[in-house]
Amino acid sequence: MTQSKQQAATDISRRGFLAGAGVGALGLAAAGMFGCAPNTEKGAPADASGSKPAPTVQSTADSAPAASSDVAESVEITETKDTEVLVIGTGVAGLTAAISAAEAGAKVTVVEKLDGLKKVYAHSITAIGTSFQKELGEDWTPEELVDFWDQYPDTDSFMDREAQLFAAEHSGESIDWLIEHGVDIVGVTVPPTNPFQVPARTFVTSSDRDGVKAYLEPLHAKAEELGVEFNFSTEATKILTDESGAVTGIETNASGKGIQYNAKSLIVAAGGFGGSQEYLRLYAPLTPNSPYFDGEAKGFALSQARSLGADVVAPGGTMAYFLNVDGGYVDNAGQAMYINRQGQRWVNENLYFLDRAGIAYKQGISEYWAIYDSKLFDETAAATAEKGLEGGSIVKADTTEELARLMDVNVAAFKKTVDTYNGYCASGDDKDFGKPASRMGRVFDPDDPKEYDLDLIDKEFVLLNEIATAPFYAINMTVQASALSGTAGGIRSNTNGEVIDVEGNVIPNLYAVGESSNGHLIGYFYPQSGTSLCMCFCFGRYAGAAAAANATA
Repeated sequence: MTQSKQQAATDISRRGFLAGAGVGALGLAAAGMFGCAPNTEKGAPADASGSKPAPTVQSTADSAPAASSDVAESVEITETKDTEVLVIGTGVAGLTAAISAAEAGAKVTVVEKLDGLKKVYAHSITAIGTSFQKELGEDWTPEELVDFWDQYPDTDSFMDREAQLFAAEHSGESIDWLIEHGVDIVGVTVPPTNPFQVPARTFVTSSDRDGVKAYLEPLHAKAEELGVEFNFSTEATKILTDESGAVTGIETNASGKGIQYNAKSLIVAAGGFGGSQEYLRLYAPLTPNSPYFDGEAKGFALSQARSLGADVVAPGGTMAYFLNVDGGYVDNAGQAMYINRQGQRWVNENLYFLDRAGIAYKQGISEYWAIYDSKLFDETAAATAEKGLEGGSIVKADTTEELARLMDVNVAAFKKTVDTYNGYCASGDDKDFGKPASRMGRVFDPDDPKEYDLDLIDKEFVLLNEIATAPFYAINMTVQASALSGTAGGIRSNTNGEVIDVEGNVIPNLYAVGESSNGHLIGYFYPQSGTSLCMCFCFGRYAGAAAAANATA
């Protein structure tokens, strides 16, 4: 039986989640930042001396394409530019690395293929050990956070636990660092997607879900203040190396003009591979219905892996999840009954929505139905159901047999499933999946109009609800390409951001952060919204400092 990712929440009295608690300065010198990576044993990435621990994550470098047709074509080089630290990408990881390198005294240049700041879907951050959480009296140890990230060892054997622990240990620093660099962190809360999150560890900004305004704009302004040079509409096409294999720079296509950038340190923060159909099928084969995703990163890091000999870690999943195409109610708590195409339950509905998605991929499920009787539907879903009822993505019937026909599932199998489920609801004991009868959670104050309300109130969720009162409803849920908020998989790096080759050696002068290097950090199951940002800000800061030290030595 799959266990729920969150333990049952304790009964927590109503409290205000206060922002504005005293935040101390990081006070991290560049040398201290890149020098304090943990000394690890099993599963540790190689250190600067090139020592080779036994690899514990899957390498797919041998099967990586030598190049991708999705990457911009190389053009004749007509201009050469020199810098000390060169960063590819203006996402959160790239901007963080650029700022960190500039603050460490390096001359920093950033290239970005778009004509402006990279689009970012990220909005909340996972972190522990902050002043906000300490004021509330609820927090986790770094080890507990990593245990949460690594709950599925059967599918997440790719994980580098020591690197994850490093990110967890330094996640609180990232919150302080962001505040100091102009990001308006307003506090920690529980997200609407997970009312059972304990302890509260989702940090939000005054810009709500707008990641560009929340992070990119203030960080870009800070980078420019530090003298970082930005070159937009400039797409990296090739990483250059010398005869020894050390990285020396890149070739770019700047709107048809070939420019070579020579650099003493190169930081790849070019994003993931959501814009490449080729790489989605190769590196996310368990994610159903992943089409070409226009505007997304197209896997530059993966396109360079073979020529560099870089180790590729590809867990096989993505950050996709299930939605109703017409915007019908999303049952985050799991109060309905979920059935597959065979008319059978397939999951503990109370699991976190990203957990449910990962389990669905493993079972080959690309759509399911959420089943309600009229009582539960009126209480939870009716307010947002009109478009779905009109469009057919929500169906309604007076009998369960008729409902099964409208869903195009086997009538006898569905009726048996409903009868069994109703028996579990009556007894309060879900013998198939262990869904609790009820559970206490925390939700936003309904009287507060903000999307992210730091003032949470307690709510009891009844989770085992009989399918008993007609009419009956089924909401169709499908994995949506438009919900692909990121990818998992890239070239492996250590806690300084140094890229590791297939033999466990550091590739000189090359660093990678963010989605370009997250397969060993996130794994097949994306554990929680905000985890990717946690990794981006931590390793972006440390990689920037290490790259600057390498470039100015």
